[in-house]
Amino acid sequence: MRTFIVAALIAGASAFGVPPLATTTSRRSTALNEFLTPDERADKIQRWGEIRSMTKEEAASNLDGEELETYNNYYTEVRDGVLKMQELAQLMMQDVDKGKGMAPKTKGQRKRDAWERKQVRAAANLAAEQAS
Repeated sequence: MRTFIVAALIAGASAFGVPPLATTTSRRSTALNEFLTPDERADKIQRWGEIRSMTKEEAASNLDGEELETYNNYYTEVRDGVLKMQELAQLMMQDVDKGKGMAPKTKGQRKRDAWERKQVRAAANLAAEQAS
């Protein structure tokens, strides 16, 4: 009995174990896996700061190849994001503005509305009883 319990505990614990590591292959390291030194990163960060501050015309005249493509992709995404946020803000403001211009209901109006709902409910119950 004890051996069965111990075996069950071991089997249960192995279910949460770490899978074995895959065997290493002779793949070359990609740019994503490459570790850059702080000096290399600083140069790239500084260059990207210069590129990002350019206007569209400056970028078209000064950049070429991968830098121009990166610039265009970045600002396309930024512009799309800004437009989406503006649309979202307009939708939110429409919901906020719904209540403007309408006076709040008075206590008497709320009571009249409640009385009307009670009358409608009573009429529906009466119709249901007569139909049965």
